[in-house]
Amino acid sequence: PQCQGCTRPTSQDPKNLPLKISRKSAPGVVNPCVRLCSVFAVWEGASGKSHSLHTRGIIELAGAISCGTGRSPLAYIGYGCYCGLGGQGWPKDKTDWCCHRHDCCYDKAEKEGCSPKAQRYQWVCEQNTVRCDNLTDQCEKMVCLCDQEAAKCWGAAPYNPHFILWPDFLCGQTHPTCHFRYGGAE
Repeated sequence: PQCQGCTRPTSQDPKNLPLKISRKSAPGVVNPCVRLCSVFAVWEGASGKSHSLHTRGIIELAGAISCGTGRSPLAYIGYGCYCGLGGQGWPKDKTDWCCHRHDCCYDKAEKEGCSPKAQRYQWVCEQNTVRCDNLTDQCEKMVCLCDQEAAKCWGAAPYNPHFILWPDFLCGQTHPTCHFRYGGAE
């Protein structure tokens, strides 16, 4: 079945990707159209250009992915069991473990009173590295470090197309716990 109800035509240009799409899915299975729709909305505002300054909440994560990996942030939506929305089961590979670790880092930020998915902060991309220089606000710094560590992890991990849009029901119920150290998840 194909995604239906698109509000914009699909093309190679990310600005023309659909922002509202729907498709029925089995109970307990995250609809891949919803995952893609969410990322298209995030992608629309992300530039991911090197040596540029970013200040747009969750858009920072999309830019950090582009900076640290050279890949589109779309490549990580629905990858494995933890990349994209939600997360359950056991991570499938090193890339998926990076996503789990990032989820843990955001969880820690939330426990500290921050809103990582809405937190704006300034960062710079230099030589495929996210830099969080001169941040004085604790939440800005914490969220930027989460994204910085994740971008570094994803950049070093192999990317396996086999795990793109991996179905949740294949992830299982056993999941790893989060371990914390200063600045993010361990």
